[in-house]
Amino acid sequence: MPKENELEEDFLDNEDQEIQESLLEDDGDLFDEDGDEEHSKVNRKQILTLVAIAVVSFLVFTLFIFPLNEIVRSVLIKTGKETGIFMDAKEIHFPMIGRKSFDSFVASFPTGTSIKAEEISLGISLLGLLQSKLEGDANIGYFGFEGSEWAMSIQTLDIPLRLSPIDDKITKWNGEGEIDLSGGKIKESAEIPFLGSLKGTDIRKANIVFKIRSGKLLLERGILESSLAKFQFQGVVRLSDTLSFSQLDLKVCFTLTEKFAQERQDLVGMVALLPQEGGKTCIPIRGTFSSPKVDLPNLNQLGGGAPKAEDTSIEPAPVP
Repeated sequence: MPKENELEEDFLDNEDQEIQESLLEDDGDLFDEDGDEEHSKVNRKQILTLVAIAVVSFLVFTLFIFPLNEIVRSVLIKTGKETGIFMDAKEIHFPMIGRKSFDSFVASFPTGTSIKAEEISLGISLLGLLQSKLEGDANIGYFGFEGSEWAMSIQTLDIPLRLSPIDDKITKWNGEGEIDLSGGKIKESAEIPFLGSLKGTDIRKANIVFKIRSGKLLLERGILESSLAKFQFQGVVRLSDTLSFSQLDLKVCFTLTEKFAQERQDLVGMVALLPQEGGKTCIPIRGTFSSPKVDLPNLNQLGGGAPKAEDTSIEPAPVP
């Protein structure tokens, strides 16, 4: 009996051990399955991360490196055909983000007027342009202007501005800006009352602060220093869709430089007879951009011409 009991106990012990081993194997299989599932999740996350990095890298490459040079050149050519204003540049650098530049830029207008610049650097937002807004600044080096009667050159021009909507007529524009220039020369000039031609006049510096509101260009402050005189001007320009027909309503005050006053003693006496404000000679300017006029009632008298006598004679009555 004791042997039978021992055999029975041994059999039970062996059976329990086999059951425990099978349970351990099942637990190990479950652990392996959980580990494989977790590993597959990690792999999927890595793949998604790599795809996201690739997409972001492509977008960054497109934004920072992809140039719009030829697209901009095509737009300039198309605009020229539609408006008659020919525009071109030797080199165009127009990245999506960052400053844009034009080298050896030229623009020719149907009237024969042309402007040239050796270099134009633009700090404008492309997103703003797509929304018909011009916000930023322009730096222009060695700017040249040639018109029918005027021609001048300027070394540097800085123009911070904000305008909208630029896709509409100029009379619909609104915005504000500033023009700051230094170094220049008037190469050709129309005849100016009293002064004659300004050809050869050096432009030392100038600063103009303006706003555009409802078809009006408001000159809030304007200063120009030249070898001839120091000018201060302000007023309103009523804009026209044809810029040369824009109407002027300006007041220009000036003081002659000592050197010019010594060279043109004949003008000193005449200038002294013009309206004075705060020690400066002030004259109103009317007319249009294409035909400005100095609005002085006694201009003929100051210029030496005799005033036209008023006709007081009475015309005889007709004979019946």
